[in-house]
Amino acid sequence: MGSSTSPLDKDMIARRLAAVRAELGLSQAALAEQVGLSKRSYIHYERGEREVPTGLVKALYDLYGIDPVWLMSGTDETPQKAPQAGIDFQLVDKVVAALDRELAKVGRKMRPEHRARVMKALYEMGVEQGHISPEIVADVVAVAVARGR
Repeated sequence: MGSSTSPLDKDMIARRLAAVRAELGLSQAALAEQVGLSKRSYIHYERGEREVPTGLVKALYDLYGIDPVWLMSGTDETPQKAPQAGIDFQLVDKVVAALDRELAKVGRKMRPEHRARVMKALYEMGVEQGHISPEIVADVVAVAVARGR
């Protein structure tokens, strides 16, 4: 979901993947098969060795209703179900990429819980307006930064 996932982010996403699998009561091989991956590929994601692809996030949503925002940046240890049906994964990708670009541009990082809130707000704005513009992202990040997040 972008090429700027930090090692800490990958580790946190890996923990959330493991939590999903544990809650489902599946082995790594069984979950990998259900989401259309080889066991080896899935293990790399669950260990935080590789960046999780959008396809895996979408498969977990489609099969189990796992909230993509929680999976990518949530703070709760317990797997979260998506609050709404019909998530636009292309928009999710655009939001993540735009947020990463803006944070790099302003030289800032966000704690995972704040990043999740910003991602959710940007996604909702994108759904409402039909797109996500760099100006909107810059404005939302400026507000978040001003609030010390």
